Amino acid sequence: MTEREQVEQQIRDILAAEDATAISLSDRLFRPDGLFNQLAKTEAERRLIAQSPLFLEALDRLSDLQDQEAARFADAVRQVKGQLQQGDYQLKFERQPASA
Repeated sequence: MTEREQVEQQIRDILAAEDATAISLSDRLFRPDGLFNQLAKTEAERRLIAQSPLFLEALDRLSDLQDQEAARFADAVRQVKGQLQQGDYQLKFERQPASA
């Protein structure tokens, strides 16, 4: 198996993972040090990768996860609003540092 095939398999494994979150998926695949960047070093290669079925599948998966997480967040906000007395509140979404 070539290095490219190994990276593509890693991408498929990440896309199939049941425990993925939108942020973790995005970080592992799309960051400058992510897997798709390992497949394309030049701008021309990146343009080709961005049109590939695997990249488009990854974008679809990311969009699905974002939609699911947004729906869960909206439900949580509705529940909290229903339990709080009237007033001004702010909900804050922050990424926690990784546990050691």
